[in-house]
Amino acid sequence: MPKRNHGTASRTVLLISCLLAPLLISGCGNKKTSPKEEASQAVSTVDSTNLSALDGLIRENPKNPELFVKRSAIQASRKNYSQALNDITIALTLDSLKPAYYISQAEYFIFSGEPNSAKKGLNACLQKFPGNTDVMLKLAEIHLYMKEYGLSKLILNDVQAINNDLGQTYFLQGLIALENGDSTGAARNFQVAVEKAPDFYPGYIQAGKIYSAKHNDLAIQYLKSAVDLEPNSYEAHYLLGLHYQNNGYYTEAHQEYELISNRIDSTQPYPYYNRGYIEMVYLRNYPMAVHWFTKAIEWKPDYAEAWYNRGFSNELDGKLSKAKDDYRKAMEILPNFPMAIKGLNRIEQGKPVKIQ
Repeated sequence: MPKRNHGTASRTVLLISCLLAPLLISGCGNKKTSPKEEASQAVSTVDSTNLSALDGLIRENPKNPELFVKRSAIQASRKNYSQALNDITIALTLDSLKPAYYISQAEYFIFSGEPNSAKKGLNACLQKFPGNTDVMLKLAEIHLYMKEYGLSKLILNDVQAINNDLGQTYFLQGLIALENGDSTGAARNFQVAVEKAPDFYPGYIQAGKIYSAKHNDLAIQYLKSAVDLEPNSYEAHYLLGLHYQNNGYYTEAHQEYELISNRIDSTQPYPYYNRGYIEMVYLRNYPMAVHWFTKAIEWKPDYAEAWYNRGFSNELDGKLSKAKDDYRKAMEILPNFPMAIKGLNRIEQGKPVKIQ
């Protein structure tokens, strides 16, 4: 039997995003700018990969919180979360009246494995800024991440009482429903989320996933909307291709996977693997299946499933020596791989699978 097509098992819970855009300060006429304003102008033009330039600005302007916020974001993008936390903490020391700083600090705490610290910081922020919905939503998100669904729901109810038109509120409610096995309630909330916020990409992705799991072509509508918002999103195109594949639209699936490989990321092995799977299982074009599984292996040499399915394609095509080599390689990568063992045994016992 073939190894199944490669899907996506991960589910987004935390929506970690960069909330802190550089502050742009513009002058008019010949107005003289202060050192603090000059620093603010400078930080908005610093290359996001150039830490040394930013370090120099910080030495010249050690009391400008924006510079530390910028550096913390760069450190976080490099997964240096302890440094990111240090910088955002300095920024908060310099200016404790920016809710966005608390939100970023909470995100870095989460990535550092300190969710309780994240909650503590956000609660402290709400003491200063009661009713700040951005902070409340981030706190609800963290409670969700910690599987504290009741607390998350209470906060979301409070957010709705303040502003009932925030798409993220319904999105988080949808995730809570999904976590508790209520796919119908989740779909309903994701639908409302994108109605309230038509540019809310995660809402379309989650709605698309749910309807795709139900083999409902409404998934196409939602995933195409996600593609419209982010044309170069690997995730959106891959999920769309997977829906097409799992529902018999093989030409469309090939087109999505080809688009990914040609325009977005040619190094991803999974679109190649899925194209091989389509050719092997549905179209029975075994030489072409071998071609695509080989492409997947080129980018992921330890891809045991690709080695196995290339072997099975070779077996179906009567190329038994190549099939045996592939099965052995799959077993080398994944010892006791049941299907590879069975495939090798079939051939060695003179009972290979033949095309019907």
